[in-house]
Amino acid sequence: MDEQAYIRIAEAIDRGPQRAPKVDGQFSKTFLAYLKLIYTPEEAAIIQYLNMPAKYNFKSAGQVADESGLDIDTVKEVLDSAARRNAIFRMGDQYSLLDIPGILNYHHFSPEIGPEDVTAARLYQDFFIKEGYYKLYEGSEKGTPIVRTIPVSRAIAKEEKVLTNEEAHQMITNQQTNDFALVPCPCRTRTEKMGIRECRDRFPIASCIFIGAGAKLFTKLGLGKMVTREQALSYFDEMQDLGLVGNTDNYLNPNQSVICLCCECCCSQVRGRTRWDNPDSILPSNFVSQADENCILCETCLDRCFFGALSVDEDAGRVVCDPEKCIGCGICTITCPTEALKLHRYERTRPFDSRKELWTTITVENREA
Repeated sequence: MDEQAYIRIAEAIDRGPQRAPKVDGQFSKTFLAYLKLIYTPEEAAIIQYLNMPAKYNFKSAGQVADESGLDIDTVKEVLDSAARRNAIFRMGDQYSLLDIPGILNYHHFSPEIGPEDVTAARLYQDFFIKEGYYKLYEGSEKGTPIVRTIPVSRAIAKEEKVLTNEEAHQMITNQQTNDFALVPCPCRTRTEKMGIRECRDRFPIASCIFIGAGAKLFTKLGLGKMVTREQALSYFDEMQDLGLVGNTDNYLNPNQSVICLCCECCCSQVRGRTRWDNPDSILPSNFVSQADENCILCETCLDRCFFGALSVDEDAGRVVCDPEKCIGCGICTITCPTEALKLHRYERTRPFDSRKELWTTITVENREA
């Protein structure tokens, strides 16, 4: 009976846009073991009746009690307890499962090592990396990326036209909310807890910038620090100076939920390009790096690029860029001593207009595959 409850939770996850990890058509055994670290058998017996979060998918405690045949007071106590530790979502008196990022990163928004964090990280390594779930996490079966790259204006050549919400400063400035929070990066936190973080000597754990409801939620849970809009802008610039790449949701509507600041060795999205076989893991910006005659071939930019997009052209006397490898983040331009390297317009991609359009497309493409 206990195992069946976890299978039903996996089935509910599988009905969501990104589906659930599987091996040969069956739910991944390591993923089911991972769910057992999040939910006790007593919790799973009740939480198995919840759905993935969507506008009409939330359920009340009364609905869950009716479906499970359990006492409503017991149901409400279990659901509220799980919500308080961010194991499920709660909106007023309505409940749902976490979204996929919430489930996969559940143990790693806090830098402190909990009793099951390392075990959870090792299970993640199995189903996410070895079993290949990263492809569905990063995009659809047809290759539609879930996140896009966002450069900053100082990386873009002055003569280039920049569209609304195309670069980070505009995007943050145009947010309709004033709620911003810095939350420890779960990707680097996970590898740090396992003792395998390759970028430890180059980058701090650092934080993701959560926006709106997510900012308030993580702060309420004690996992985030509220900051002003100006502080969020400054923090983004600071992390770009260090060399972390900015990514956000793959749509242009200003109401994004998070801005990630990513390294090449830990990030669940960036590794699709740097470590795995998924070039569609990130939607590149519509810019690529280009050096002018002021390039002195110091190669500072080559050391900054995660993607091997830059090389020295001795005949041209400057650094050149491979647009197939460049994601247009602008990290390479920031420390150019002569300001010879800037981002220039290179039309190639089209983000979605809204969150709804993105996730409808992901859902449809995964169901058709």
